[in-house]
Amino acid sequence: MQRRKFLINLAIGSTLGITGGALGSQLPRWVSQGGSGCVCPSEQDPRLLKSVSASGDLTYQGTHILTYGAFRPLAQRFEQDTGRRFVVHGGGCDDGITAVLQQTADIGGLCCPVEGTRADGMPWLQVAHDIKVIIAHPSQSLENIGRDALEAVVRGRLRNWRELGGEDRQIALVYRDHCPEYFEPVRALILGNRQAWSPRGMKVDTDQQLVDTVSRFRGAIGLVSWVFVRDLHRAGLIKVLALDGIQPSAAAVRAGRYDLIGPLNLVFRDWREALIEPMFDYLFSPAGQATMTEALVPLSREESGYDPRRFRYRAV
Repeated sequence: MQRRKFLINLAIGSTLGITGGALGSQLPRWVSQGGSGCVCPSEQDPRLLKSVSASGDLTYQGTHILTYGAFRPLAQRFEQDTGRRFVVHGGGCDDGITAVLQQTADIGGLCCPVEGTRADGMPWLQVAHDIKVIIAHPSQSLENIGRDALEAVVRGRLRNWRELGGEDRQIALVYRDHCPEYFEPVRALILGNRQAWSPRGMKVDTDQQLVDTVSRFRGAIGLVSWVFVRDLHRAGLIKVLALDGIQPSAAAVRAGRYDLIGPLNLVFRDWREALIEPMFDYLFSPAGQATMTEALVPLSREESGYDPRRFRYRAV
């Protein structure tokens, strides 16, 4: 993995004629360990998950967006406030579905719509929106990009920042083909859900690689979840561009003015009332919603349609 990352960085540097300084010590600890979105290997041995699930603790496996965006701090506060344990593992959408189907986890997390996945037909709830942001090197003078221009960049039709009002520098698109076998809302908005990325773009395997690469090279641009860039952005180590003059924010999402968003869904097999219900009740409580708001756009109990009576006595 490190060799691949080095080669990606070397290729971009050669293309743009620049060098990048190492950010290793400045990256958040979880970023340096890798944060993936949808399709990636499980970070835990399934045998460990089986033993954890059998312990009587509520367990989650699935998208890292929920893992790092809300569920790890939520689990800590849930235990502090209720005395109950909520064990959270990362991975990807397929990891979450597999873990629930194989009963190695109670809840699976998806960052794509449930329809059309292997979870289709399973009980599920959407609990939040994930904000996707357009990122560039912090030295980039451009502050805003139009939707048509973004599509042209992603497709490889615009190749120089000067054409966007920036400096005379070649654009280096860095992309991750997120959930390629499923419907992906942001890809659908920009590319009609087709894998029509610029042939000149740099494809990476993880969100960590994408963020790290864009952080290092002045000509780079990418699309990624806000969860994975918020700390770097606040530290001034990466720039987030407005889209058609609208800065990405929870308020803009709620007002319908910023639509580069994806659903965050939870799926399960059995509604184990005594185990699952307390966590969902906590998630939709004021304390839970405050935790979810730190990096995501949470849905309220009413917006999510959360009613435990819908799921009791229902099993897959």
